[in-house]
Amino acid sequence: MEVTLRWADVNYSIRRKNSYWWWKCKRTPETHHILQNVSGEVSTGDLVAIVGASGAGKTTLLAAISRRIRGNKLAGKFTINSREVDREEMTSISGFVPQSDSLINALTVEEHLMFIGLLKYSRKMPQIQLRITIKKILVQLGLNSLANSRIGTLSGGERKKLNLATELLGEPYFLFCDEPTTGLDSFNALLVIKTLKNLCGINENSENNTNSKMEIVTSEKDLWEPQSQTFPKGIVCSIHQPTSDIFHCFSHMILLREGRIVFQGTTSQAEDKFREAGFICPENYNPIEYYVKIISQKPELDIMVAKLRSQETKPNPVKIQPSQLSTSWILQVFYLLKRSSLVSRRSLKEAVTRSCVYMISSIFLSLFYQSVTEKMSQTSIQDIEGAIFCLCVEIVGTNYCLVIMFFCPQLALIRRETGEKLFSVSAFYTASVLEQLPRTFIESFIFVGIMYISLDFFSDMWTYIAISLSCSFAAVTSMAYGFMIAGVFIEENIVNEVSMPLDYIMMIFGGFYVNVSKFPFIKYTSLFFLTNEAISIQFWREIDYIECTTSTNCLRNGTAVLTYYSFGTDTSAVWMDYLYFALSFIIFHILGYLGLKHYIQKEGFY
Repeated sequence: MEVTLRWADVNYSIRRKNSYWWWKCKRTPETHHILQNVSGEVSTGDLVAIVGASGAGKTTLLAAISRRIRGNKLAGKFTINSREVDREEMTSISGFVPQSDSLINALTVEEHLMFIGLLKYSRKMPQIQLRITIKKILVQLGLNSLANSRIGTLSGGERKKLNLATELLGEPYFLFCDEPTTGLDSFNALLVIKTLKNLCGINENSENNTNSKMEIVTSEKDLWEPQSQTFPKGIVCSIHQPTSDIFHCFSHMILLREGRIVFQGTTSQAEDKFREAGFICPENYNPIEYYVKIISQKPELDIMVAKLRSQETKPNPVKIQPSQLSTSWILQVFYLLKRSSLVSRRSLKEAVTRSCVYMISSIFLSLFYQSVTEKMSQTSIQDIEGAIFCLCVEIVGTNYCLVIMFFCPQLALIRRETGEKLFSVSAFYTASVLEQLPRTFIESFIFVGIMYISLDFFSDMWTYIAISLSCSFAAVTSMAYGFMIAGVFIEENIVNEVSMPLDYIMMIFGGFYVNVSKFPFIKYTSLFFLTNEAISIQFWREIDYIECTTSTNCLRNGTAVLTYYSFGTDTSAVWMDYLYFALSFIIFHILGYLGLKHYIQKEGFY
């Protein structure tokens, strides 16, 4: 049975942002119409090319008919066999292959597909059936020999096929491919298009194999039952400057000019329509290049749109269930942690190098402040406080910067994967936080331990443990701060520009550069102050006597030092710092999560 997707009167527009902020006060934003009253259709068994000059709206049309555009600016009617479908239902029966792939290079081909299957279909089929399905798809796309190869070693054409394999896991009726040949040489580009042609069920002797049989899925269980024949897909591709060999692989085409359809129909109909308009493609000339050239040079040209196939009078009774997150939240977190841990093991060299650089800074601090505690005198007080403050800066600054480096590069991938309902935003955020926690605690204890051994900084093991815990709490909170900055500001260059002035402000109120007694409340917003005060109290409370060579202006014990720097003088102040760490941890993560969720749901398409 044939399944047909139709779209009618599709419009999509955006508001152009003014170049300068003061223009917004004087001028209303300009509305730019990208798609204007676009109508068309695609059926299973069709391989459709969307072509046009740069800026004609090819990618936008592809995202619109696949319903991958977020927001409310997309208008139009979308039907499957004359039954109207919403965005959720459309995304559940179709796959979208973006122009730039979103693959994790450290995983193998089979591992990547396995994680996608576990995250999206774990309740629909057992793992053994998932492995069989993956094996079938790899054989179908000619990737079986690369199943155990890491994605980073694949060629451009193989990565394109792997993107196709990812979308084929759900046995979609329709595939939408955004410029699948971009970045490939003509040979590999042709191989990719021939793969799409085979998925459509188009044989070499027929332009459009309309006799292909198709099995309609009536339940989730039937989706994974072994079927006698894989049903043909309906595939729509936006494509830029295809070769003539590639052009002849397509059964249908849509010509776009400035968001309007100039022609749609079969490739043979295109030749007839242009001939009727007085334009005959020269011999040995790529037809599709000729068509694009004509419609670009003749803006007044209006080739009559080929008549669409007759509409069905009775809607198809088959009910397609909308795509839902089929895997429980706990399992989503588990699989994401498993995937990230596997990637970390594969990237062990980078992780070890990063940790070594972090620890080297601790060694340099130890060498610079060596022997500052050998003789407790008035001159050593500033040295000790300097060492403590440098420890705070390194612990806080390094940990939030590492989170930004880890978090920002993943955002594009996460936006796509959450859009395809592989997992929820909260599951990803939780998994990311849990992944960072063990490293943060372990490295903090090691960092402080190096200074403990080198400087003889602490009087006993309990003081070492207490200060290490304070540094660990500071590191975890600064990690949350990094998640907040990355989640709210998203783009890495903006994140870096924003974080620098915030760093300076927090350092000023850190208790070393100014007397914080003048700022009784603002000081608790500084992670440097909270860390500095907690460590200082745990160190100086053990110091009962400080040598004094003069009779006045001496700090004779640790309590006097704490009072001089406007720190608390007992353990209650440390517990207060821990409370502020906890509150900051919660607030930072709430803001970071809300910022990430806003980014995921913002207007546009993935």
